[in-house]
Amino acid sequence: MRIVVVGNNVAGTTAAKALRDADTDAEIAIYSDEPTPYYARPKLIDLISGVVKEDEMLFFPREWYEKNRIKLYLGSKVERIDPKAKTINVSGTSEGYDRLVLANGASSFLPPLKGLPKENVFTLRTLDDAKRIMATARTAKEVVIIGGGLLGLETARALVSGFKGLRITVLEYAEHLLMRQLDHEGATILQRWIENGGTKVLTKSETEEVLGGAKVSGVKLKDGRTIPADLIIISAGARPNLELAKDAGLKINRGIVVDGSLRTSDPDIFALGDVAEFDGKTWGIIPPALDQARVAAKKILGQDAPDYKGTVPSNTLKVMGLDLASIGAVRSEHETAESAFEEIRAMSADGSVYRKFVLKDGRMIGAILLGTKKDVNKVSKLIKEGSPIDALRDRLSDPGFSFP
Repeated sequence: MRIVVVGNNVAGTTAAKALRDADTDAEIAIYSDEPTPYYARPKLIDLISGVVKEDEMLFFPREWYEKNRIKLYLGSKVERIDPKAKTINVSGTSEGYDRLVLANGASSFLPPLKGLPKENVFTLRTLDDAKRIMATARTAKEVVIIGGGLLGLETARALVSGFKGLRITVLEYAEHLLMRQLDHEGATILQRWIENGGTKVLTKSETEEVLGGAKVSGVKLKDGRTIPADLIIISAGARPNLELAKDAGLKINRGIVVDGSLRTSDPDIFALGDVAEFDGKTWGIIPPALDQARVAAKKILGQDAPDYKGTVPSNTLKVMGLDLASIGAVRSEHETAESAFEEIRAMSADGSVYRKFVLKDGRMIGAILLGTKKDVNKVSKLIKEGSPIDALRDRLSDPGFSFP
């Protein structure tokens, strides 16, 4: 059996590894449009901050692919899929497959701002992006980051750590930072922490125009304010790369629609990671990509395995040096009379630690733990298992409470 994987990212590489672990005989090939073997994208932040060097970026060295008999084709963009002929087209060459895995990820979204394109305006998605940002940051003075999500804030932290003397402003169009991971109270604590570290944050600030001639000189906001900048990083999210699937006639919606086996509308084509849509959801984070890759490998090989059931969204990380865990449903704005949520909050006396728990029908369905790593694993387990928490409920509002 010849299995072709499109995309050498976390989903594609994990799928290839799981396939090889489960079958020593299958022919496995990975095609990637990037010139570099797989590296974890979160490490781009470490590269910019100076924590790792470029030669330390690779997750698996080239020798790993050879040892595992996985053929890796770098700088090889898949241009077309022919499901009837069961072939892909790469640089004018046709290559056959028995099973095809689409793990071709997402691309940075570039909003339609006036004044683009200009020099020294970047997005951060690839190793080449990071290298260009670093080269510009060495001589820059004023940095504007458009987007106050996880990547935007982590990019700001990396620049603060890796380059001295930069004046950094983060622009967020929404009412507070990390709208998907935090509520207003948690975001207020985080913003205070970030600004105490020297980065300016402007919320409810929507960018209208990128100023300057050939090279950027600043941004203009929709309320008329202008902010100087000789380096701009746009962090406005990512969009799944759906062109291949669409042109091949696969069923797509927000992503490539898959079932519990990660099969697309073509039974010999599977989709994983950022491009996959299961049960109406796309995730764009690492845990679902890992879960999907392991399930799909078994299904591709015809081996017994439970179907994919979805992944509880979970982010456990440091944001600007502050511990944050955001697990499950952390926002209850959409409650209805038939589906009521309860929120329980607790804050330390000095305001540095904030915990919020979202309950429904006697079970915890979401939590925010900000400023602490304590109990993250225990809370994650409660949410994922859906265990009743009646015995714990009255103690959740105690800032010093520890989960048993």
